[in-house]
Amino acid sequence: MTVEVLVTGRPLTADAERELADQILLALTTEESAPDAVLESARELVHVVVGQPGTWATGGPSPDGAPRYLVRLTVPRSWSNDRQFGRHIVPMVTEAIAATEPDPTRLYRDPHCVVQIVGLREHCLGTLGRATTSTEITRLMTRGYRESGERPAAPAGSTVDPICGMRVEWATARFTLTHDGVDYAFCAPSCRKVFAEDHAVA
Repeated sequence: MTVEVLVTGRPLTADAERELADQILLALTTEESAPDAVLESARELVHVVVGQPGTWATGGPSPDGAPRYLVRLTVPRSWSNDRQFGRHIVPMVTEAIAATEPDPTRLYRDPHCVVQIVGLREHCLGTLGRATTSTEITRLMTRGYRESGERPAAPAGSTVDPICGMRVEWATARFTLTHDGVDYAFCAPSCRKVFAEDHAVA
């Protein structure tokens, strides 16, 4: 995932730019029920770039008194096609940016932080010197967990995603699959797809 953050009306030192980037990176790669190995791999694959363009035209109050933010997240299209993805990510990014403002509530009153999610077609994202699919990206992020053999117990009413180790509540599970008579639930369609490919499940 690439996150580009453009800022105007708020002069940022190199340290302030770094703080903003770190806040967003931490917000996007922190999940209470996710194994550390998955979060470490995710942090390696998420890139946050902060910049201050020389020209920015917009209406409303002067940006000098009300700084503006334009955030563009570029992710595999299969991720962005899930409506829940945007509903989860937009508040998360807004909260991370708001935490660096003198008035953390301003971005919830005024439309001064715009978050765009851009989905890339399969094979239009690459790493390791080649085009990669969303499934391959998921494999990269979860490899440490899958190879560790770690399988935490799940509390009653929930299960553990066998690909990434996230806890999933059965009552709200949206991505499930049955294999060899066992029911599985997944945190996202990409984890379900990896499992299905690994076990040749249609």
